[in-house]
Amino acid sequence: MATAYHMEALRKQRIIDRKHASLARLAIIQQLGEEKKRADQERQKLQKVEQEKERARKREEYIRSMGRTGRAGVVNANYVNMIAEQKLKISQRDLRHQEKILRDHCLVMGHVNDKFLA
Repeated sequence: MATAYHMEALRKQRIIDRKHASLARLAIIQQLGEEKKRADQERQKLQKVEQEKERARKREEYIRSMGRTGRAGVVNANYVNMIAEQKLKISQRDLRHQEKILRDHCLVMGHVNDKFLA
């Protein structure tokens, strides 16, 4: 009888040990999941920052290389180093051209005059 009681106590102890081991595995799995989620969020943040920097770089490159087509081909219209009067002249010419294209396609941009700035 003492042997049966001892065997039953050992069986119950094995059940309790398995329960604790499974709870420890679940805690480890949950911790790994949280770490993976946190790492993914950090990676997404860095990726967004890199994409924003790339967009800004492309935008700056586009603005620097922005030009207009004239009789002599493409004229470099580098707005960063231009005089304000030249900027105004080019932007007004571009706006008038855009207004004509929109008008030809039955769209309206609004009135463009010398005081209207792009």
